[in-house]
Amino acid sequence: MKRATRLLQLLAILLFLPSMAHAQFEDEHAFLCTQAGGMEDLGTIPGWPNSFATAISDSGEVVGSDGLNSDVTAFRWTRSAGMQHLPGSSSSYSAAVAVNDSGDVAGVYYPTGTTTVHGFIWTPVGGFQDLGTLGGSTTTVTGINQSGEVVGYSEIASGAGHGFLWTQSGGMQDLGTFIPEAVNDTGAIAGGSTAANGDAEAAVWNEGRISVLGPGAAYGINNRGQVTGVRYTRYTPQQAFIWNPGGGGMQLLPLLPGAIASYGQGINNSGEVVGWSLAGSPFYIQAFIWTPTGGTQDIGNLGGNYGAQAFAINDAGQVVGSSTIQ
Repeated sequence: MKRATRLLQLLAILLFLPSMAHAQFEDEHAFLCTQAGGMEDLGTIPGWPNSFATAISDSGEVVGSDGLNSDVTAFRWTRSAGMQHLPGSSSSYSAAVAVNDSGDVAGVYYPTGTTTVHGFIWTPVGGFQDLGTLGGSTTTVTGINQSGEVVGYSEIASGAGHGFLWTQSGGMQDLGTFIPEAVNDTGAIAGGSTAANGDAEAAVWNEGRISVLGPGAAYGINNRGQVTGVRYTRYTPQQAFIWNPGGGGMQLLPLLPGAIASYGQGINNSGEVVGWSLAGSPFYIQAFIWTPTGGTQDIGNLGGNYGAQAFAINDAGQVVGSSTIQ
């Protein structure tokens, strides 16, 4: 499955799928954005140049990574404690990807002494745990739900990538060539599959059944079964969508003025979508929120020359992502 649509994802995922690119800018900071307070700079851990927020729980805990290039460490942020490195790993590289309301964090790291990416789960009670692999050498995590179920993709013995669903009791379940991106609290998984002609398809996996939504890739799913992601074909531009289980197919979200492409990344239980748009000349990224009543709106940035990208939204409407600051 081609992953070129997520041009600005974490370096961790870039290590597993070289077709992706992540633009890491110097002086890029994690942000938390609310309708009432606007965009708040979450800063960095002292001594670390950058920070990138990738997920937020409904209780307001933010996770992501601090650093630049291959020198990256997972962090947790709360209003009371601020930004702190995730404890429990002596790895030279780690990145937190997802968090639930119990404070369970899922992400990727290098096992000590290696440069091979593995998935992990960290819990406040049990600490740090390697998720293993499907028989190959690498594992990448993409999501976690409130039950602590983790999804992602891993190499099998042949070196091919397969999706997985991990549980504490059952370990890794091989989902075949379906590639997960997010999991909701009922266990439905949004992600992608590959058509017979090699084209990418947005899809949902639910209790062993794969439902194809249309061309592109799915990156977020809520508990109502609504899905967001990016729709594209060989002949059409990339554009964020929302899909409703009640019918109607992929609904394309309007582009911001001047944008040439957009990418839906996260969706909450109210059906609000966040993501980012790309303007081509000059190169510029705009974090956006789409709501059923307000349409697509630019949520701003922290003052940087290259803009901002939004990755997740919780049920309180709090949005997290990263923005250049100069």
